[in-house]
Amino acid sequence: MVKKEGLFRVEKWLKREEKPLPKGKKRKKDYRDRKTELYVLDIPTLETLYKFSKRGIIKALGGPVSRGKEAVIFHAIGAEEEELAIKMYKISTSNFHVMLDYIIGDPRFENIKRDRRSIVFAWARKEYKNLKRAFDAGVCVPEPIAYDKNVLIMEFIGKEEVAAPRLKDVPVEVLELDFDLEELFWRIISEIKTLYNRGRLVHADLSEFNILMKGYEYADINAGKIEPVLIDMGQSLLLEHPNADAFLKRDVKNIVVFFNKLGLTCSEAEVMKKIKR
Repeated sequence: MVKKEGLFRVEKWLKREEKPLPKGKKRKKDYRDRKTELYVLDIPTLETLYKFSKRGIIKALGGPVSRGKEAVIFHAIGAEEEELAIKMYKISTSNFHVMLDYIIGDPRFENIKRDRRSIVFAWARKEYKNLKRAFDAGVCVPEPIAYDKNVLIMEFIGKEEVAAPRLKDVPVEVLELDFDLEELFWRIISEIKTLYNRGRLVHADLSEFNILMKGYEYADINAGKIEPVLIDMGQSLLLEHPNADAFLKRDVKNIVVFFNKLGLTCSEAEVMKKIKR
């Protein structure tokens, strides 16, 4: 399990950072500072994490399990010793202009400010709302737990700090050996269909890069059921969005192209008909 890098240490660290120094003195850096610089855990983000710890949502923070330009995902332990994923959006490096393109036209976010910080905060809230909507509709997505500012807490897809691999990361020969590819393909299409018809959402950036193979992190894949889990739903759109249909077609194309490369002969038009049926 995660080493108890307890969040009570965050409180002590924050107090140290906020204490003024005599003029001309520089503060010595320790491992927390290096970790902060490496993963963009600035003081406001640490304060947000501390709020979650005070609310009893998280007990301990572990190391990063995924890094990207827009966000870093950390492993954590919750109040009931459950494994959690904490997604922290980087305010300084996030491409908020791209984020804004997916927010404009969404009636849930009509009155947000257009500065970088406000856009990133809205993006975290948007991903939470999209995950909640999808989860409640029965789509296989991580269960969202809470959000605040640029931090999103959700179910950890994996076991004992080992994240489930992306579909992209499962070797082709393993996919062909361990799975019925056609069955796996239609299971993923079924998730898209449920998201569309019951969740009234389009993922809008779906591909083999943001589908996790839940259960595949076990040493013996027969020990548990393997489920494709859709992730990264910050950009997901309501069906009322003017670009929803175009993004749905792109999602379908990405999945069809991936599986056709593995030897299937899937038709984008056929899949679109099944989704909208």
